[in-house]
Amino acid sequence: MEVVESYQDAESVQSNTIHLNQTKDSYFLNSSIRFKGTGNLLFVEDGAKIKDTKLLFAGNNSVIYLGRSAWPYQLEADLHHDNVLHFGRDNSFSGQTRIILSEQKHLFVGDDNMFSYDVLFRNADPHLIYDMETKKRLNPSQSIFIGDHVWIGQEVKFLKGTKIGSGAIAAGFAVLTKKFPSNASVGRNPAKVLKRNLFWTRPAVHAFKEQETRNALFQETDDFSFKRAADTFSFAKLDAELDARKTPQDRLAFLKQLSETKTKNRFFIGK
Repeated sequence: MEVVESYQDAESVQSNTIHLNQTKDSYFLNSSIRFKGTGNLLFVEDGAKIKDTKLLFAGNNSVIYLGRSAWPYQLEADLHHDNVLHFGRDNSFSGQTRIILSEQKHLFVGDDNMFSYDVLFRNADPHLIYDMETKKRLNPSQSIFIGDHVWIGQEVKFLKGTKIGSGAIAAGFAVLTKKFPSNASVGRNPAKVLKRNLFWTRPAVHAFKEQETRNALFQETDDFSFKRAADTFSFAKLDAELDARKTPQDRLAFLKQLSETKTKNRFFIGK
């Protein structure tokens, strides 16, 4: 097993590929990366901050891509064979997010998302379920996709096949299992749409005084309102693009290109 617990340890990795540079704005605190397999690839953008994080490559040929952000990553992630775990830029975490990826399926998270405490992602059940008559498997594993600027509440669970569009809100303790539109709030177990045509902003109201509360009654902006446009890129197509690239290096090249060509409405999901 290859183990990385510091920037210096990254230099000794031989059977896997790792980009983890110590730069002016980065840090790597109380964290570890463990490679049980070979051919895996970890790419951390320069400037990314990592603390209280455990990344486990339990199989071969998987990819983790962590974009830079002003906030530190707080993750516990297990990947197996041929998985992709992607976090874009400027995501924030109030506590640790737990991720388990299986059976060559993926988790893709866009930019500017806000994670509360104890969020969970699982893209497999993980045991096998079959129809008694046809003997066909009923529960194939599926990738999970999160757009841009999604607010994810405390203890939200994302299960296989979940897709949630940019600008949405996943209310605390919700269990998501299907596709949800942009600029909507979703909640409950199983989750359903609670309200449509809304947007949210990052300022926390905890310490607001009376004047700040009055000032926040209206927000004249369309910055966080999303719509279908020529640049909209379906998550089904994104999943197919990831599957079509068979090597970690090809998948990394695709993820880099996607990051550098970001457009506002790329992950819009309609009603």
